[in-house]
Amino acid sequence: MVKKQRWFLGLVMALLLTACQQEIDLNLPDYQSKLVIEGTIETGSPAIVMLSKSIPYFSEIDIETLMSQVLVNGTQARVFVTSETGETEELKWTLSPDAPYYVAFMGSQVIGKEQTHYTLRVEYDGKVYTAQTYIPKTFDLDSIGFAQTMELMADTMASIRVLMTDQAAEENYYAFSCKVKCPKLQDRLWVCSVPVAFDDLTFNGLQFNYEVSRYGYSWLMAGMLSEEDQENFRRVTFRPGDTVYVKHSQVDYHTYKYLTSAGSEAAMGSNPFVASTTPVSNFDSDEVLGHWSGFASKVDTLVWWYDNYWEEFGSN
Repeated sequence: MVKKQRWFLGLVMALLLTACQQEIDLNLPDYQSKLVIEGTIETGSPAIVMLSKSIPYFSEIDIETLMSQVLVNGTQARVFVTSETGETEELKWTLSPDAPYYVAFMGSQVIGKEQTHYTLRVEYDGKVYTAQTYIPKTFDLDSIGFAQTMELMADTMASIRVLMTDQAAEENYYAFSCKVKCPKLQDRLWVCSVPVAFDDLTFNGLQFNYEVSRYGYSWLMAGMLSEEDQENFRRVTFRPGDTVYVKHSQVDYHTYKYLTSAGSEAAMGSNPFVASTTPVSNFDSDEVLGHWSGFASKVDTLVWWYDNYWEEFGSN
């Protein structure tokens, strides 16, 4: 009797599951590529702008695709930067170690200054796109140093702890990033921390702590690394023998909104239960993606010297 009941229940479930199946035809719209503009200007440095074209999510990416379908070069576009004081120049498409793809539109004459507005103008495919950004004031840290994060491994692993004081009379927006130099890790690009950017809403006018960790690393070009180098590249903490350059920046509100939205998309974009969003842009047209950002930055250098490091831990 029990076997018959189990057989009957199994038959009912099979029928129910079969009845729920239905073929659905989806008519997806044709993909429309957009121009992507990613530009920055920083205190003491000229502008750097990368132009590319968006491609479908599941596209295969290789060097040939990047050069022929993604990157926009100097024969296809013109890029200009102008300061509020009237300085202007046309950026040149050239090799740059500061660009993710090693090529970008680079300036040389208009240098970023504190408390100054800058306008970016991009001419592409018969259209003109503009955006404005503002470089606020730089600031100094009260203190900075390595902070051990795990008691059992306190001598081999650490984050970087910053103590800083916020200015009460201002609305401030901060961003931190770092570069690591050691025998097994040579960061070429700046690696952001988490959060990518933050405001002073909860600590306005107060002194506060912030911990810098190496979270925002990019896997761009990382496929060329060996398995051992990739494992080292993924680490979020700092180790004995590291020389770490820590950049602390103040940005305007629009750059803060872009950085936080881009950081959220990078962190949650692969989650199937979270809707994908487009990072906030400050360009005057919804036909383009990206942002034109100003950074008021200073850089501190930390060296984790450990007398017996080479004997105990090798060159890692």
